[in-house]
Amino acid sequence: MTNKKMTYPSPLLAVVGAMCLAAVSQSHAQNVLTGSPPFVVMQSGVGYSGYSVEHFKGIAKSMGQTATIRQMPWARCLREVAAGKIDIAVDAYDDAERRTKFLYSKPYYTLTPQVFLRISKIGGDALPKSAAELSKFNGCGVHEYTYEHYGLDAKRLDRGAKSIKLMFQMLQAGRCDYAVEELEYVMGGRQTATEWPDESSLRSYRPDWAKAPQIHYLVGRSHPHGKMLQTAVNQAIDSMEKSGETKALRAAYFSSSSAKRSGN
Repeated sequence: MTNKKMTYPSPLLAVVGAMCLAAVSQSHAQNVLTGSPPFVVMQSGVGYSGYSVEHFKGIAKSMGQTATIRQMPWARCLREVAAGKIDIAVDAYDDAERRTKFLYSKPYYTLTPQVFLRISKIGGDALPKSAAELSKFNGCGVHEYTYEHYGLDAKRLDRGAKSIKLMFQMLQAGRCDYAVEELEYVMGGRQTATEWPDESSLRSYRPDWAKAPQIHYLVGRSHPHGKMLQTAVNQAIDSMEKSGETKALRAAYFSSSSAKRSGN
C-alpha cells in the first residue's frame, strides 16, 4: 500500500481533566493533532504537564504534527472522538463495547487497580477477596468509565460522579460503601486537586482478582483517516520506546510514586 502523508486542517489538540486529551479538526487552520488524559497536571498561567501530556506531545512530534492541550469532560470527549470531530482520545482503557466505536492504539502504560472501602463496612480485616464479595456492597463509579477489569457490572454502580474527586466525595458522604480506581490517578488527584476529600475513613488495597489495565489512544471509527491515524500512532509509540524517550518519561513521572505504591 502506498504511504500517504496525513494532513489535518488543524493542530493536534489535546483536551484534559478528569477528562480527555483530544485532537480537534477546525477548518482553515494549520496542521494539528488532538488527544485526552488523566495523567495531567494543570497549573494556572503555566498550562498542562504530566506523563500523558508529554507522551502525547512526543507522539505528535514523531508524526510531524503539533500538539495543543485543552480541557474537556471525558463523556463529551468520547462522543467527539467517536464522531470523528476530534482525532485522538488519550488514556483510554480497553473495553468491548468501546471497540465497536473506536480503533485502539498499542498500550503505552500499565496501571495499578485499587479498591477504596469505608472502614465502617469492614468486619475486622475481612476485606472482599473477589468481585462477587465486593459486589455485596454498594459501589460508586464515574460516568462513562469502564470497570470490566475489576469484574464489576458498571450498571450496578452509582455512576453519578463526573470526576474521580466527585466519586470520592460521594464515598466520603456515605452515598456508597466502596469505589474502585487506579492508584496512579488517585495519587495525581491528591497532589493537584483543591479540597481533595478526606480519606481517613477509608481502607485501600490492591485487589488480586482485578486485571491491571493498560492505557491506549483512541481513534473514532468514523474518522475519515482513522486507520491511517491508528497506524501512525502505533509507529510513533514504537519509535518513542526504541529511542528511550518513553523510558525517560516513566522515570521522571513515576519513580517516586512506584516507591510509595509498594506500601499499599
